Amino acid sequence: MSRIVSWIEGLYLRIAALFFLIFFVCVALQVASRYIPGIEVLWASELATYAFIWMVFIGTAVMVRQKGHFTVGLLIDNIKGLPLIMVQSFIHILIIGFGVVMIIDGYSLTIQFWNWTLNNLPQIRQAYTWMAIPAAGISVVIFSLQNWLDDIKAYRDYRKGEVR
Repeated sequence: MSRIVSWIEGLYLRIAALFFLIFFVCVALQVASRYIPGIEVLWASELATYAFIWMVFIGTAVMVRQKGHFTVGLLIDNIKGLPLIMVQSFIHILIIGFGVVMIIDGYSLTIQFWNWTLNNLPQIRQAYTWMAIPAAGISVVIFSLQNWLDDIKAYRDYRKGEVR
């Protein structure tokens, strides 16, 4: 499972980079359209916004995998053994709970906005933007579960070393 999760993480990093590129190009087009006569890109602002949203939500999931989320280093760095795995488990439960909320509420928002379209790009549904929330939520849950399994394995290895 760890290899699959690592592959998903790599895929998400590439997708986030693609959305960053889209965001950057759209912003550059907007700037150019202000200073170069004859260039008019009404859709660039909206596309940049939605690319940024997807980039942030995908980045959120990747940061969960890399354990880049907020932690209290003073607490985590100074405990070992059973107290550490208990704190880590509590953190993973909170993150998984947040991921489940993202899935449920993100799905509801996606359904709610399914028939809405973007203002400057009426052929694109707003639901595609809202899909970033449940997509990230699913990955947050998967990544946190994998991290939790890794922490449990590290705790077991710590206990084996303690017995010797």
